Amino acid sequence: MVPSRRGIAGIAWPGRSKLSIGFVALWSLPGIATALELGEGFDLAALTTHGIDPKVADYFRSAARFREGVQVVGLRVNGNPLGRVDAQFGPQGELCFTPGLLEKAGLVKPGAILQPGAQPGQACHDFLGAFPATMVRLRPGTDEVVLVVPTQALREPEWESGHFSQGGAAALFNYDVLGYDSHSRSGPSRFVSAHTEAGFNLDDWIVRSRQFYVSDNGQARTEHLHAYAQRDFSALHSTFQAGQLSSNNPLFGGIQLSGVQFSPDGQSRTPAGGNIAVVEGLAQSQSRVEIRQSGVLVHSTLVPEGPFRLTGLPLLNATSDLEVSVIDVRGAKRRFVVPAASFAGAAPAAPGYYLSVGELRRTAGEEGPSPLIAMGSGTWGLGSHSSAGFGLLNTDDYWAAGGTLSSVFFQRVSVNARHNLSRDSQKAVSGSRSSLSLSSPIGANIDVNLSATTQTRGYREVTEVGQSLRADDLNSHFKNQYTAGVSWADPTLGVFSLNYTRSAQFGGQTSEHVFASWNKSFGRADVALIADSQVGGSRVGRDANYAGGRRDRAVDNDVSLRLQVSVPLGGDRRVSSYTSRRGEQFSAGTALSERVNEYVNYEVAVERDMRAREQSLRGQVNVLPRYTRVGLGVSRDPLGTSYTGQWQGGAVAHEGGLTFSPYSVQDTFGIVSVGDIGSAKVETPQGPVWTDFSGQAVIAGLPAYTNSRVQVQTPSLPKRVDLKNGTQVLAAGRGSFNKVDFDLVKVRRMLVTANDQHGRPLPQGASVFGKGNRFLTSVVGEGMIFLNDVSESQNLKVSLPDSSTCLLHIDPEAKPDNDKFYEATSAVCQGG
Repeated sequence: MVPSRRGIAGIAWPGRSKLSIGFVALWSLPGIATALELGEGFDLAALTTHGIDPKVADYFRSAARFREGVQVVGLRVNGNPLGRVDAQFGPQGELCFTPGLLEKAGLVKPGAILQPGAQPGQACHDFLGAFPATMVRLRPGTDEVVLVVPTQALREPEWESGHFSQGGAAALFNYDVLGYDSHSRSGPSRFVSAHTEAGFNLDDWIVRSRQFYVSDNGQARTEHLHAYAQRDFSALHSTFQAGQLSSNNPLFGGIQLSGVQFSPDGQSRTPAGGNIAVVEGLAQSQSRVEIRQSGVLVHSTLVPEGPFRLTGLPLLNATSDLEVSVIDVRGAKRRFVVPAASFAGAAPAAPGYYLSVGELRRTAGEEGPSPLIAMGSGTWGLGSHSSAGFGLLNTDDYWAAGGTLSSVFFQRVSVNARHNLSRDSQKAVSGSRSSLSLSSPIGANIDVNLSATTQTRGYREVTEVGQSLRADDLNSHFKNQYTAGVSWADPTLGVFSLNYTRSAQFGGQTSEHVFASWNKSFGRADVALIADSQVGGSRVGRDANYAGGRRDRAVDNDVSLRLQVSVPLGGDRRVSSYTSRRGEQFSAGTALSERVNEYVNYEVAVERDMRAREQSLRGQVNVLPRYTRVGLGVSRDPLGTSYTGQWQGGAVAHEGGLTFSPYSVQDTFGIVSVGDIGSAKVETPQGPVWTDFSGQAVIAGLPAYTNSRVQVQTPSLPKRVDLKNGTQVLAAGRGSFNKVDFDLVKVRRMLVTANDQHGRPLPQGASVFGKGNRFLTSVVGEGMIFLNDVSESQNLKVSLPDSSTCLLHIDPEAKPDNDKFYEATSAVCQGG
């Protein structure tokens, strides 16, 4: 049973207790943790005055840390977010690997315990002693714990135990629609795209089909990305897929084929590397960002003017580069590449064997035959610090081999190396590609990521076999790529971040992309300086003097700078003033943003071009109407007016009807039911959802073979409704469809003002009896009788102080009001 929300909320704390509780609550806020991390001091006299031990200042002075005890934090393992978890911290803020934390993280539980004698559920297991290569990064500023562990530390899926849900049947449909309509001096511009995913789960089989539609200024096209069926097989400890696939081989990932493939189940713990790739940039105006991998458009979204950061991308694999395009509403385009070797925190390949067989599938615009292709590889653990892999790929006219090695040195430095060889028998050319990446925390506040990738001119991908490659095509192949990333948090100077990418092609062309930022808080004001620079490469622009047409032009040095100061205005409102410079263009503006509630947030801004002395306006509103997500924007400048919009969500068809979700539905999902109560808020691993008119909501995603918590937020329930149990924990098998039902207790309370036949209130203390002469309550002052549960018409007997009795008839209204804690009525007690 969960305690009643009214019982907790009704406690009246003394003044000092209120202050103490409020101060303790403030410790857990990200803003306070960040302020402590940046070295802001404490007023010791003020602490003492309010009855707070000044030793807390010494505890937090050196660095931000978690408070001792149990805290609710976000957990991320090998780049994969696993939701919220109760984490226990020691006297110095160190993480305790409790059984609950290890279970949630899907990690092996060592037998050794650091502090013998503790309660079984609170024991701290010596996980770092068993797996010394583990990296633990505590981020109290964002209430997050990040773990990077060797693959040997990942617990095998509990197939044999059978302690997880299986089966079920439901269909789903996910959608992501965006578009804009721009009217300017050079003519109108319209763009619409729709990414959709359809499929169903049936008896642990997962069937999915993904496609998209694009219309750019009247030129429309559709493309089918993939369609496949998938299932886990416990006997093989593997995942089987058949259909139109993208290979997930750690050495030859991203190849589109029609066939079958097997992979270790652990490969599915970090889907396609989408949670370890980060795309950062600076948009000069509201723009759409398109991300392609292996020539396939995998993600498209709208971003507002200013810096953007995209994570959780639905990538095809973790081994192919990302091609990023930033396109504003009038067609100006900037491109840059995010090399796969730079994916931060990339987890080593899961130990096991990978096998793919099928026919090569060409993407739109590619030419050449579709040969049969077979590829296989194996990955093996080498102790607790390292793993190695080797694989082969073969077609009639092409073969490739590759090897990979991952290791952790000095318990801090993670190194990943990969080397591939290729041979195109048809063209009689051979080549190689090598990549090396390094990741390491340097000190407590500095993280460094480095990578390098080189290839020879003769290296070929299997997709290039059979194609007529011209000299220009070969010259456009990259010769080498280098990336560097550094982040540094200093208590005095603030937080720095720098990401650098350099690519050189065989034709001599080079390109560089730099994204740097600096952030610091000065009292209530947050100051940020952002730089985004692209040197070399090309972009596509629209020239107003070129009859509305498009043309390519070289970008020798495209540098954007932005200085921004943000100040809170109380509540969830903030005002930001900024100056921005890009080339010869210099502008300044002010934006007001507010989160009105959990459903609506908006931003309005005014900007002035300081050189042209022209002004522009823009506005953006994002709405979460519980069962979908909608974003609408409008901007107006001297060139014209632009309108933008985005619509996202999903729907699930099941035996209980059709239920809509504001989130995309994943491989493993379910439905939660809260009786027939609509608008009840439920916390799920994907985020909060709300029940519809039938009392149902979609659990959009559940991690496979591990415990997940689904919890009803009781304050969102009607006042006359209580729960027998507001929290349920379930372990879902991959591909299962799950139903979670919460049992309701509907209590109808009534306050009766009772008078005798002469109109006088019944005397205080008179006893009230119900059916079977069962004592119910007593009459309080002014003849008031409070009945805790009245479900139907009934006659009550009242025993008066003079030993006489009278009968009280209670007839509640036919339909109760769920939002009233109790109903009020009056009645006359007739002589018995």
